[in-house]
Amino acid sequence: MAHNRCWTADRLARRGLPHPEECPLCEQEDETIHHLFSGCVFARQFWHQLLGRFRIYTLTPQVDNSDLFVWWQHAHDSISTRARGGFNTLVVLGAWTFWRTRNEIVFNGASPRLDRALLLAQEDADLWLLAGAKGHSVLVAASRTG
Repeated sequence: MAHNRCWTADRLARRGLPHPEECPLCEQEDETIHHLFSGCVFARQFWHQLLGRFRIYTLTPQVDNSDLFVWWQHAHDSISTRARGGFNTLVVLGAWTFWRTRNEIVFNGASPRLDRALLLAQEDADLWLLAGAKGHSVLVAASRTG
């Protein structure tokens, strides 16, 4: 994702490969990396609820955040230095969860379910904490005390 190498519909189309005609999550726009991870209404709901669990829901991508990386940089710069590592970890974890959710829909015919995507993110976050994700633990601690 960070290197814009995910095989979204726009990238598949450029190579003449079969691809979804529109975003498989919202069915409203063409699927690009930026749309999928920050512009899609499903993505914005996902980020709002995921970030809200850590009391940083104000960092949710907005409709005018059409560039994933601009949103990420702006959000990163707007939080405390101490929490930035945790925020970056959360974005990577959220993006990974989101990509897996998208692939379940595309390849296995699953329906877009926000509750399922959030459950997957929570399960992964718990595992990352157990594995020692220090930055992530700062966010968790802040969300429990703030």
